[in-house]
Amino acid sequence: MDRITSSMVPAREQVAFWEDLVGRQLLPMRLEAAGPQPFRGEIEARAVSELGVMKISGQGLHGSHGRAEVARTERHFHLACVHLGGEARLMHRDEEISLRRGDVFLTDSRHRFALGLEQPWRHLVVAFPAHWLDARLARPELASCAVLRDQPLARLWARHLADAYSLAEVLPRDAEALFAHHSVELLAQALNERQYPPPIPSEAGRAALYLRAGRMIALEFGDPALSRDRIAAKLHVSARTLDRIFAARSETVMRRVYDERIRQAAKLLTDPSAAHRTVTEIAFACGFSDVSHFGRVFMARMQMCPSRWRRQQG
Repeated sequence: MDRITSSMVPAREQVAFWEDLVGRQLLPMRLEAAGPQPFRGEIEARAVSELGVMKISGQGLHGSHGRAEVARTERHFHLACVHLGGEARLMHRDEEISLRRGDVFLTDSRHRFALGLEQPWRHLVVAFPAHWLDARLARPELASCAVLRDQPLARLWARHLADAYSLAEVLPRDAEALFAHHSVELLAQALNERQYPPPIPSEAGRAALYLRAGRMIALEFGDPALSRDRIAAKLHVSARTLDRIFAARSETVMRRVYDERIRQAAKLLTDPSAAHRTVTEIAFACGFSDVSHFGRVFMARMQMCPSRWRRQQG
């Protein structure tokens, strides 16, 4: 892992040093100190197969990739970035977008753009050769400065990138190559869905998705992190589509999750092989992280508290 910070050079040379570093590591940029915050920058880079994945943070900066920078770019790239936190703005033509935590955004070295990075910010960045992504996109020209927000596939891609970054030093070579392939494919799929949203599934498709969601809930009910968004992401549909599928059956996703947790808890409370387990242990095993919450939900579903259910049914 390579780690470089602006504090490695004298203050008066830091912006120029950073401009040269970004130009060599990513793409030519014109950088200027800006805003009320003093300039600060840090890059941690890790190699994953042929890709360089970088965690970049800083403040007090304005960056632009204009006509001159486009002209002197020798090899063209898409930069795919995850906004990890802080404040940052992406400017393209006449549009300015304030980025939110979790947003995935892209820039293209063949097109002009600017970044407002005056306040503290953090990004996770990977650079793809332009032709890798272009070949997989229905309309490559629309990828420049695209922002993917609240899209299950984009969130899945962001988690995939974060996992590769954290495991870069221990991944075997074949796993690294697989990551590079999957990362490009998954990002292209997310971009294509943004340009051409998938149609609402047919009745057969909705029924299949409902069954798959139910199966997932039955298998993963014990995970406290199981949520509507996570289920939708694994099924590769939007959370809104999943909501509609359950609503057509007079259900909600989380109602189904809690029903399954209570059903399993009720079984365990009366199972002789689980007689040694406390109510708290059973609550945690069934996906509840708060015993009081478990008691309230159990009472609402079963019309009695867990301890009484155990005594009466045992």
